[in-house]
Amino acid sequence: MNKLVKEAVLNSDLYIEYLKALNGVFNLTDRELELLATFVKLDVEYHKLPGVEKNVANTQNRKFIINTMHITRDNLSRYIKRFRKDGLLIRGRADNELYVNKILIPEV
Repeated sequence: MNKLVKEAVLNSDLYIEYLKALNGVFNLTDRELELLATFVKLDVEYHKLPGVEKNVANTQNRKFIINTMHITRDNLSRYIKRFRKDGLLIRGRADNELYVNKILIPEV
């Protein structure tokens, strides 16, 4: 008989493991999962400044992703466009507001 065993997950791997569990619904590649996990981490760690809208894909975050993940600017834009189309990244009320869908953020 198979048992469901609960393993401890490191905090550094929490987002990627949570998204892997949900990937049966989204059918993302490993690279897309890694990128989406980075967006989730940026969303959770985002410090809102007064008068500034929340944008996980702002210029500073894009440069960080390009440098750490070794992805081109054009491919990053394509991934962001696909994530928006699939409802994984959501536009806010303001013009430049973009955040991760709350269903993708695990409750700890």
